[in-house]
Amino acid sequence: MTTLEELVQEISRFEAIISEWDESQRCVAIGLKRAIEDLHKEALTRLIKSVKQESMSALRNAVKDEIVYGILLYHELVKPPTPPLTQRVQQALNEVRPSLKSHNGDVVLVAVKEPDTVEVRLIGTCSHCPASTLTLSQGIEQAIKAYCPEINNVIAVG
Repeated sequence: MTTLEELVQEISRFEAIISEWDESQRCVAIGLKRAIEDLHKEALTRLIKSVKQESMSALRNAVKDEIVYGILLYHELVKPPTPPLTQRVQQALNEVRPSLKSHNGDVVLVAVKEPDTVEVRLIGTCSHCPASTLTLSQGIEQAIKAYCPEINNVIAVG
């Protein structure tokens, strides 16, 4: 049985060869690749529809295979796993931290109260800044909602 690593190495080998070709030759190879990928995507889409009608458990089992999952993900036929809510909130806070730190402030996550509320604490100069309400609504809240659309309430706690 071929491993994912072996298959990726083979593809990389061909990509290295093609990278040495002139642009017109590369365009032909890229066009061929796209046509083959379009054919595969259509075939996979039809296969998934057929298997779904017969057995969802068989489809779930097939997707557990890393190669099957990788190909379906590549063709956007499955969704990538969504990181946990707390991790996405932390990513959002990491996005606004440089701005806050430039003013000697920061923000920490206090709690995620599912389904739709996040509590944060402003620290440093942000905790008693007159513009902290604006910082919360225009910076922190917007970032959290961009990463976590299910969040409706961002509350600053003391």
